[in-house]
Amino acid sequence: MTQKAKEWSPKAKARLAGVFEALEGFTSTFGQVSVLGKLIVVGNAAATAANILKHETLFRLGFASSLLGVVFHLAWAFLFYQLFRPVNRSVSFCALLVILVGCTIQALTALLYLAPLLVLTAGSSLSCRRWRTCFSN
Repeated sequence: MTQKAKEWSPKAKARLAGVFEALEGFTSTFGQVSVLGKLIVVGNAAATAANILKHETLFRLGFASSLLGVVFHLAWAFLFYQLFRPVNRSVSFCALLVILVGCTIQALTALLYLAPLLVLTAGSSLSCRRWRTCFSN
């Protein structure tokens, strides 16, 4: 007694893809524009660094939001592939590959989001007062 899972209609898949696309846009925008816009002081790197350290939780929330945007982007990419596969399988697959490259780039930029925080919090271990103490075994 195996029951076949109910197949979603194309209309339902399209609506779900639209929801995922909206969520991706919201979370990515929040993570990269809203959070960074509050922390960056144009022309003053020291004030920007102080803001990042002062609001470290907000900065990490922006990173998590950007990474969540990648997950939503992947979800709507696969839904679009399923929607367009009956029309032309090879073109749909090619479009999926292009979107996956975009998702990879988006994920890498989200990871680079953490670079300033890593430099600012680990700066004491990165700087050496004496050359010999840095490279001693």
